[in-house]
Amino acid sequence: MRLKCRADMKICNFRPLVCLALIVIVTLGAAMLSVWLALMVALVLFLILWFAKLPYQFKVVAMAVCAAALYSYILTTCFVSNPYRHAYDPHAGLRGIVLGYVRWYLSLFLSNTNANILYAMMFGDKSVLTWYTLSSFRVAGLAHMLAVSGFHVDLLYWVVSAILKLCHVPQRAHLWIVAPLLLFYGYLCGWQYAVMRAVIMCLVYAIAKRHLYVADPLSVLSLAAVIILIIYPYALASASFILSFTCVLGIYLWYDTIYRKIQVKSVAMYLSIILGSFPFFVYFFGGEPLFGLVSEIVLVPLLVASFYLGLFAIVTFVGGAVLYLAEPLLNLVRWVATGISQISWAIIPLHQSLPAVCVYLILTWLLSRFIFLKPKVKYSLAAVLFTCYLVLLVV
Repeated sequence: MRLKCRADMKICNFRPLVCLALIVIVTLGAAMLSVWLALMVALVLFLILWFAKLPYQFKVVAMAVCAAALYSYILTTCFVSNPYRHAYDPHAGLRGIVLGYVRWYLSLFLSNTNANILYAMMFGDKSVLTWYTLSSFRVAGLAHMLAVSGFHVDLLYWVVSAILKLCHVPQRAHLWIVAPLLLFYGYLCGWQYAVMRAVIMCLVYAIAKRHLYVADPLSVLSLAAVIILIIYPYALASASFILSFTCVLGIYLWYDTIYRKIQVKSVAMYLSIILGSFPFFVYFFGGEPLFGLVSEIVLVPLLVASFYLGLFAIVTFVGGAVLYLAEPLLNLVRWVATGISQISWAIIPLHQSLPAVCVYLILTWLLSRFIFLKPKVKYSLAAVLFTCYLVLLVV
């Protein structure tokens, strides 16, 4: 399937997979409120799809996927006692052996706290961290570094690809070697939602590259959302799922625009992520870290360097000595994060309602480069939506 955008509507850049993801999200969101409401919403969407001037194949696929998502939700509701628990037991089987070895190896060269921080950065398992460490990282705006994201999966993909090129492995065989490694890494991470998203997107990009196709980022992101929601419908109510997708969406919508203005990659990346995830972060956690930008510029490079050192030490099996270099870096990050967490106003307390979140999402999409309206109309609508958003924040 060639995932490329098609501009065949006058006011926006139409993407079938994006529309499909929106249909699934709306249907599942209604189902979480009421099954009967979900059926009514699904019926309305089916009628809209049937009479809309869209390709017949897209109508059929959209209806089938929407029905599959509803069916999966009903099965999950009826037969699974805890639908949120989908991760594997970290102490079971091969996963337990590998993760246990990594923790033991890191603890040989690092202090217990620093070894746990590096372990959490590698596999996204925050259960090994104390509440104090986790809280200080969250207040300092570093919580995202303790979650597995596209950075980890992309790094694994490019490292393995580089090794295969050095070994003169044929290009056509790369995918068959990289894909199992990505799936195994996802297994080690317990198939968290962010890991599933990153692995699916990376595999789609790899397949597109293998067949010389250009994969549209928004379409690939939407495809990942549809696949995850069909398998785990309750993911739509999970903070990790929502924040993972909105952060990436913010990068796709805003990074290029912001980078052209300021020409600083780290700042542009941070601001685009904030614009994408701000309402949900406030909705779930009740505030926004005030020192997040400072941490992104100063502390994140230190954590990334520590991550590289730890990865090199584990992969080479003889590079444990380099972990002694990571010890002072992690100590410095902990010291600064602890100092920030002691500041009473380090987090801006905010409250966000669900209607305000919806208005913010519409406003963000309206201002993006994918909506083709005249500037006067576009900014007038944006001003109205922004006013409504401020009113909802106050109320």
